Amino acid sequence: MQHQSQSLATIQLPRTLARPNRHEVSRDNITAIEPNLAGASLEYVRNKLRDRGDEFARMVSSVHVPQTLQRAQIPQEQYITVHATSASASSLHLLAVFSSKVSAQDPMPQPSDTAYIFPTHMLNLAIDCAQLPRLTRMPALLRADGTVDLPVVQLNVPHAEAFAPLHAYLLTHRIDRFLGMLIPVSPSLLSPARGSSASAGAGPLAHINPQQLAVAVVQTAAGDRRAALMSLVHSIKAVWRNTCSLGIFDRELWAALDIAWETVLTALHLHIAAGGQ
Repeated sequence: MQHQSQSLATIQLPRTLARPNRHEVSRDNITAIEPNLAGASLEYVRNKLRDRGDEFARMVSSVHVPQTLQRAQIPQEQYITVHATSASASSLHLLAVFSSKVSAQDPMPQPSDTAYIFPTHMLNLAIDCAQLPRLTRMPALLRADGTVDLPVVQLNVPHAEAFAPLHAYLLTHRIDRFLGMLIPVSPSLLSPARGSSASAGAGPLAHINPQQLAVAVVQTAAGDRRAALMSLVHSIKAVWRNTCSLGIFDRELWAALDIAWETVLTALHLHIAAGGQ
């Protein structure tokens, strides 16, 4: 893998983010969630889900759950009772996202004690993630008191703490928001200029200039700028590793990851060229 030039040699950052081997998503997982889609084309399902991104965002925000749980608190029957302000929450699942770590005392990967909890519309993950665990049909259970028992899917990823940007994108497909979660710049730098129009096939990120983003990132980095920039490097790498682990091959998502990576590498070069340590 080609690495950046001498100014970054000591930290050995790859010039580009590698893609995983491509796999097809599991039709069994899709029909486990929605049996009526057994004969539907994958592209048709993807397009229908992407048209409903804002609706899914509202649905998950109606469910009130703690951000994290100890994995020992997740019941064996795989349901958790939650309060929801929308009846449509009954179509949701809960993701319990955790990571496995290797310690010096035990070289075998061990699941972390803490799981990050995400209300989700599971079909959005099943249609884009080729490496999900096998899913079974587990409908939500509505209770007379207004609460709902949502089925839990446990998901092991390399960096559970960095799952939020990826999950938000899989629900809404708002690529500008996804990119904004990776690099801290003004939203105006990520949105097309009013009245502008990209050429056909150019994609929704064609207007973005990574050099301009890099300048903004350096200017807004507070305190120890090199440490702040390296923190961005680690955050983007964590999202990239989760993307690879789940087998996601969405073209726009990968374009945004490439832009974020190029931006932060350029920002590091600018910082070092200006005499930063």
